[in-house]
Amino acid sequence: MKRLLLFCIALVYMTSLDAQQISSWSSYYENGFIWNPALTAKWNAVETSITHRKDWTGFDDSPEYSTIAYQYPFISRTHKRSSIGAYLEQDQVGPFEKLGFAATYAYGFSPRFMGKYDDILTLGIKASFGRYQYDPSSLVAFDEIIDRVITPEIIGEPSISPNVGFGIFYNSISDFYAYQKSHYYVGLSLNQLVPNKALTLTYASGDFLPLGEIMNRPHATLHAGYRHIPFRRAQYFVEPNLMVIYGFKTAMQVMTNVRYERINAYWASAGAATNGEVFLQTGVIFDKDSFIGPLVKEGALRVGVKMDYHLGNFGKYAGIGYEFYAAYVWEVE
Repeated sequence: MKRLLLFCIALVYMTSLDAQQISSWSSYYENGFIWNPALTAKWNAVETSITHRKDWTGFDDSPEYSTIAYQYPFISRTHKRSSIGAYLEQDQVGPFEKLGFAATYAYGFSPRFMGKYDDILTLGIKASFGRYQYDPSSLVAFDEIIDRVITPEIIGEPSISPNVGFGIFYNSISDFYAYQKSHYYVGLSLNQLVPNKALTLTYASGDFLPLGEIMNRPHATLHAGYRHIPFRRAQYFVEPNLMVIYGFKTAMQVMTNVRYERINAYWASAGAATNGEVFLQTGVIFDKDSFIGPLVKEGALRVGVKMDYHLGNFGKYAGIGYEFYAAYVWEVE
């Protein structure tokens, strides 16, 4: 029954909002370049990472999202920096699945706003491809009453859709001073700028009209925050930040969280979103001075876990969601 309920939620969502997909910004903002390409290799560090998120564990076949990502910065005497990134993603909700690949490029320079000499303005671009498919065989009802109801089979032909995105990001300090100076930042991105059809759903019998089309629609993200480092050579920082996601079909979501990080040791954060979600996150950092120092050498292994819960009646059925993050990071000399 919970599996069927999840499908009904997804179907109503698609037909009423024309399949406007609002990307969910993870509080693991190290992977922020997925939503804003200008964040590629933000701190002049090479990073290889994996993430896996599962929402609404109270439902069968609840939404899952996984990524494998890579970011690499280039440092030159002629400009502050440029960087490249790429990621593979899998996004699945019951019978609906997306497999995607994207490549990003970012270029940064110092605009010297308000007399600053070490600020950075970065411009980014992303090119992506997504394969969308619908598998009706994974739609199974477990309730005895539902099993006796005959429902028409729904089919959808797989398709591949290309797209592009752009981003801009301003940081009030240089890329090299991540843990040395307090600073503020703000970024804006536009994603899925090419509206196109991802999937068409029809009844297999052909006796009914098409159910509708799943369309990729443009959406924008805005994020801003402040990293407070209380004094020079401090071994920790506190960072509140805000994220706004706006779909061009009038859907909007706001998320805020506060993060505390002990440099080269651990981090913890908590936050909430306007969709009713509250979350907690924590992680540990293994550097060369840890017990796995010989393995990580001059880099660092970052491993984190996040738990979220939806307030209100929906949370009683949806249950707890979780997300894992692991990355190997090393700085470029």
